[in-house]
Amino acid sequence: MNQTIADAGSAPAIHLLSGNADLTLPLRALLLAQGFMLETFETPERLIGANPSSRALLLVDLDALPDADTLGGLVAQLQQHGKQPIPLVCLAPGSDIRSRLVAMRAGATDYLKMPMEVEELTDRLLDLAGTQAVSPDRVLVVDDQPVAALFAARVLESAGILTERVGDPLAVLDALDAFVPDLVLMDLHMPGASGIELTRIIREQDRFADLPIVFLSAELDAEQQMAALRVGGDDFLAKPVAPEHLVTCVKQRLARARERARRRSGPDAVDALTGLASLGRLLGRLGQLIGRGGSDVDRRALVVLDLAGDEPALMRLAGAVAESCSAADLAARVGECSLAALIRRDDAASLERAVGQLAEELSRAGFALLPGPAVGIGWCTLANSGGDAVTLMSRAAKAARSARKAGDGLPLGYGCDPVPACTSDQDAVSTAILTERLQLLFEPIVSLTPAPSARYEVSPRLATPDGELLSPVDFMPLAKRRGLAEQLDAWLMSSALDALTACRDAGQPAQLFLYQSLIGAGRDDWVDRIREEINRRDLFRLRPVIQFQVEEAADDTGLAADRVARLARLGIPVCLNGVDDGEASERVLARVPAAFARVARTMAQSLDAEPLADLVQRLRERRRAVIAGGVDSPEIIARLCRAGVDLLQGPFVQPPSAVMDYDFSGVDTN
Repeated sequence: MNQTIADAGSAPAIHLLSGNADLTLPLRALLLAQGFMLETFETPERLIGANPSSRALLLVDLDALPDADTLGGLVAQLQQHGKQPIPLVCLAPGSDIRSRLVAMRAGATDYLKMPMEVEELTDRLLDLAGTQAVSPDRVLVVDDQPVAALFAARVLESAGILTERVGDPLAVLDALDAFVPDLVLMDLHMPGASGIELTRIIREQDRFADLPIVFLSAELDAEQQMAALRVGGDDFLAKPVAPEHLVTCVKQRLARARERARRRSGPDAVDALTGLASLGRLLGRLGQLIGRGGSDVDRRALVVLDLAGDEPALMRLAGAVAESCSAADLAARVGECSLAALIRRDDAASLERAVGQLAEELSRAGFALLPGPAVGIGWCTLANSGGDAVTLMSRAAKAARSARKAGDGLPLGYGCDPVPACTSDQDAVSTAILTERLQLLFEPIVSLTPAPSARYEVSPRLATPDGELLSPVDFMPLAKRRGLAEQLDAWLMSSALDALTACRDAGQPAQLFLYQSLIGAGRDDWVDRIREEINRRDLFRLRPVIQFQVEEAADDTGLAADRVARLARLGIPVCLNGVDDGEASERVLARVPAAFARVARTMAQSLDAEPLADLVQRLRERRRAVIAGGVDSPEIIARLCRAGVDLLQGPFVQPPSAVMDYDFSGVDTN
């Protein structure tokens, strides 16, 4: 087994103020293997006298200070000797409000509650120090055939990858904890447990949700291969595999995993005030889980805590929630005075008990007692998400507001009396449309080839009187039945063009895809009104992409073809949504010269790859750029790439967000 140790003379240093030898000794060994020196100081005076030139990170154990309030002065002295501010991380045995305030006021980048497993602490420090895998990548080879396992290990080690072999499939979980791999190379057929079974068990644990798993097996049956990908495998390689192909595949998967980790651990992934995850990070995780579906959605719930209090109260609540959450839960700040926790338990009854226990712990901490701040706790299972992370958030928040209004300290679940499962009052929904209680979300569309600008699909949400956000699938059919389609189209067009104007003014051009109904497009002056809206905002170079549904276009292909032709004369491209291999789609495609075609989700997610590949081929022959939505897992991306699609979107890329902040420069889907 190969291992690279950094040259101590050139390695960047992490300076640690601590007198805890039980922590410093194992931490030093792990950091050294990752290319970092750990220099420890038992007193603030010795730390101040150290050479700051190579310091990559400053780590302060608050227990090592004579008084926590001296932290700010210590940091100020240390920063005087350096040309650039040094990232500060604080370690403390608890999450009390006083310690957090001290760390925040001293400019701490992160606040880590101890005790923490030394391996986890190492990973957190490496992320904060900005390292990108100085040490070799680590691959766990799981294969009951010793010769096959040895072959794969030797090939990877020759490429500078550190490996560990496991011949007993029942020992995989122990090996994951002990070796902490960056990727698992998994055989499919093994005695005692199959690779599919092991992958399902691994994926059930949130800490391994993004761990790449590549299957390496002699199995040639396409159904078995797809089954392996469906349960969470990232790729499937057939034995025998060429050494260079194995290395290339593994390195590509490792690179993608590092990029995802970089985004997840970046400054936007952590809320600076509470130290919990950011709203964007939570929504991304929810989008992946909702898109994956399966029985697991019945065992997960989003718990929202609605606080009537000020900033210090929110920080104290964050500490209490962090104390209550297990290692597998994800707590986040989701609003000005609201937090949330994504939890997973064995069944629905266990979820309800867990929420009840959280309420009891917060009550004991004083959050449900007057005159202190009151907290409303609401929750919603992922099974009731409506297929959308934003909708799920609004439903759990709706329950939380109802709970705080009740004032009895008891949590309420969405869909449980007295919180209705959905706003069924059609008049209320109609009123919301008429009064434009709508908001725009933006979902990035990623190109598999270099693109001239960022692309987003505009996804509206409707706010009901009780605060729930409805997705388009919930309110657009009602808008059409109530004769409100034209008003909805006009609001969406105006709002999307305003968003484009803001992009232009900020020097961040984007291409927006927005839906318009053919009911509204049937007006004779429809195209002229769009031109006037664009001219009024001087958006000559940032024209939107208009989207029509294929099923609507099929009802009047003549109207659709005319509108597409007239839009083309204005330089406005059109996208046809919901294209499949049926007769209606073929009829529309033959007459309507759209620039883009978004394949139906049932086609994009089907396990039968041949019809999708045939459809994509026909679309590309007609010079249509092909979009595939609903991408919620790496295996779907692999299948879509093999089919030849041009653009991808979905929760695995990024779920809809209120801001257009996706980093298109870091895209790597090859």
